[in-house]
Amino acid sequence: MKSSIIIGGKSPKNSRNAADFYATPPECTIALLDNFDWLFSGSRIWEPACGDGAISKVLEGRGYEVISTDLYYRGYGDSGMNFLNADCNCGGIITNPPFNLASEFIERSAAKNVPFAMLTKATFWHAKKRQKLFEATRPMAIIAMTWRPAMSPERGKSATMDFIWTVWGSAPSKKTEYILQGKTSD
Repeated sequence: MKSSIIIGGKSPKNSRNAADFYATPPECTIALLDNFDWLFSGSRIWEPACGDGAISKVLEGRGYEVISTDLYYRGYGDSGMNFLNADCNCGGIITNPPFNLASEFIERSAAKNVPFAMLTKATFWHAKKRQKLFEATRPMAIIAMTWRPAMSPERGKSATMDFIWTVWGSAPSKKTEYILQGKTSD
């Protein structure tokens, strides 16, 4: 008897959400701020893929001024703004970009010369095609979360994917710090 297991593949139970939307659990943003609140402190933060406001709400709860935008309206922020060709006066960028546009979001953020952080799959940097991007924009840190955040809890299943925050200063770093971060709550 043959059995097959699809990990991360497409099936009726594992299909992708529309426009690659996956809400960020609060503990993910808390993990970023527990390590890099100092980097973004006092800055006006742009959340350019705000979705339902998950990241923005945590930032606002910590006292940040947040500009929340998205291409699509999901009940929060200003919609109709395409981050890849829009501009905004900000001192930092924090987002969970659409997975299929993460490289473009990184390039766009790096061009603004402000600190920024992107939440991606843990294997994001493992692709050969991203090696030049890593070298050109060398991040200051990668925060590996030691739990699997439930990005789609409505499906009733445990999380199956690992995530990282990649953090950049206002210019490429010489070295990248690797941080293991346990789950915390505010």
